[in-house]
Amino acid sequence: MTDTKPPQEAQQVTWTFNRQGPFYRLQRRLGLLTDTDLAAGRRAVLFLLVAWVPAILLAALTGNAWGDHHERSILLDFSAYAFAIAIVAFLLMEQSSDRRMAWLVRQFVATGIATPKAQPCFTRARLQLERRSGSATVEAVLLVLSYLLAFGWVDAGLSRVPTGTWFGQVVDGAPRLNYAGWWIVLVALPLFWFLLLRWVWRFATWGLLLRDIAQCDLRLVATHPDRCGGLAFIGQYPKTYLLFAFAISTVVSATVLKQVVFGGASMMAFKFAWIGMILFLLAAFAAPLFFFAPLLVGLKRRGLSTYGALVSRHNLAFEARWIPGSASEGSEDPLGSPDMSSLADLAAGYELVKNVRAVPLTKESLMPVLIAALVPVMAVAATQVPVAKILAEVKGLLLL
Repeated sequence: MTDTKPPQEAQQVTWTFNRQGPFYRLQRRLGLLTDTDLAAGRRAVLFLLVAWVPAILLAALTGNAWGDHHERSILLDFSAYAFAIAIVAFLLMEQSSDRRMAWLVRQFVATGIATPKAQPCFTRARLQLERRSGSATVEAVLLVLSYLLAFGWVDAGLSRVPTGTWFGQVVDGAPRLNYAGWWIVLVALPLFWFLLLRWVWRFATWGLLLRDIAQCDLRLVATHPDRCGGLAFIGQYPKTYLLFAFAISTVVSATVLKQVVFGGASMMAFKFAWIGMILFLLAAFAAPLFFFAPLLVGLKRRGLSTYGALVSRHNLAFEARWIPGSASEGSEDPLGSPDMSSLADLAAGYELVKNVRAVPLTKESLMPVLIAALVPVMAVAATQVPVAKILAEVKGLLLL
């Protein structure tokens, strides 16, 4: 049956992004979380201990916890630390992202942008969101992909170092894992990849939600001072993914750090990889907002036509009153008695319409994501470049 709650009641509807699917229900049955508390911090510590402490202990049993060669020492493998940090980051962002994204969606009603006629459309969008994010089929596919990626990472590591690593070695042309290797390939790495892919899918469902909302009956204001028709609030959503950007950058930077510290490589040799990663993240976060572009482009086109005609009529009346003998004398005043203040007000309104953005996105929206992605990069750069110079370069980048 169609939900017909009025807009004020719709604000109380629960919009959730992390409380569906088999993985969520499994954690709830195990008592790791509840319907009212995701317990992100407690689960982050637990998952970290389960994933990597056994791997360290098993590596120690075979003498691969610490040694002269970094490839055969788990405690000298920066990637292991990066995977652990990423797992923690992926879990910590669940609680805050659920609250923030729900708040962002409710702003469509709170600001009056969603008309009463849009409520059935919003209800359908919410149900679609829950169906997508709670899909058992999707999570099963993500789990299979996680194990494939885990085996692929381990196989690539063994192939790169045929003399042996802390998780195994190549024997007679075939990879042979030790106990620590089996643990990371069955538990630690699949957990990392599953959480990563699960967030990628969550991001996809968010983008589809914005697409569905953009198709609802929205009441935008051409003269809104945010220059986005009143939609600037939704452009702030990338801040929800700060820990995600930080985690991805940490994993990439850890690989670079190994080459810089142990391989003697120059950090500049990886600058294009870093730039590509950052540009990809920024473009990915900007992409869902383009669903609002047709609305904003149409709003600007109609606004320029309407306000342009209004300004012309008003200015004709202004000249008729204040400039004797003008060709406009006798024109009808559309806004009562035209004076200097009304002239300035209409001009300001027209400028607002003219400056409407095609996408509700600003530099301030993406700046926190950029900073989060740069922090691990700066940490690697600090091994070769003075910190003061790094900070100066980053400051210059942020001021662009």
